[in-house]
Amino acid sequence: MLSGFCMDIGGTRARIYEFKDGARRAQLEIELPVIDSALSIQENSQKRVQAISRLVSYFASERRVKRVATACAGLKDENRTGVTLLNFAVPLPDLTRSVEEETGTIIGPLFDDDVAAAWGHLVSPLSPLGDKPVNTILLTAGTGLAEAHWIDGQFVCKKSYPRASEYGLEEKLRGEGWRRDGNPCEALCELVRIRRQLYPLDLMILSGRFVHMDRDCLPFLRAELAMDVEVVELPEAPALGALQMLQASAP
Repeated sequence: MLSGFCMDIGGTRARIYEFKDGARRAQLEIELPVIDSALSIQENSQKRVQAISRLVSYFASERRVKRVATACAGLKDENRTGVTLLNFAVPLPDLTRSVEEETGTIIGPLFDDDVAAAWGHLVSPLSPLGDKPVNTILLTAGTGLAEAHWIDGQFVCKKSYPRASEYGLEEKLRGEGWRRDGNPCEALCELVRIRRQLYPLDLMILSGRFVHMDRDCLPFLRAELAMDVEVVELPEAPALGALQMLQASAP
């Protein structure tokens, strides 16, 4: 069972957790500073990096945490130390160095949030993925959209399929895209039909802000797609997955 400290950095908020033998013992969440149009991109980035440093410092200092496994949204540099491109937000250059200098805690490498979220579902007893070893599409709605596929007992490399944004679907499926009516069904159906051209899919797991969708949509989705659809409230999935990935990569 997993034990350690882990963090999830998204487009609008960041969360940090402590796990002990697979159970969540403590957590802390902050809203990241809203993008200020009066400031430069660099100034907005600095404000966000400083906020993340404060979160790590407040949570980790009294616990004397040396390392935090971190899932992070956006395109990373080749060393996974910073974010070079982040949809709907600003880049976070030199993030790991800045946080370590400020707090003494290492938060790198920065794992991709979609891959980490998938691993989080695999190792969490609260997710149906581990109980149902069937071909699954996992979607996590937030500021953006995280997507992963569990096919024939393994996760498919995300570079092997086009991003949902290439079909114009990320904008429709991210949390803000359907907030008003709570109904993301049309875009979900379209994405699943596209993915079924590549993979046989029997289960869809929806998490993140999908927990706020209109649950009356579920019978329609199950009938329209002829597959099981589960909504899982597992906000710690990306952070927990990052902890699993970090420990698995340790020598």
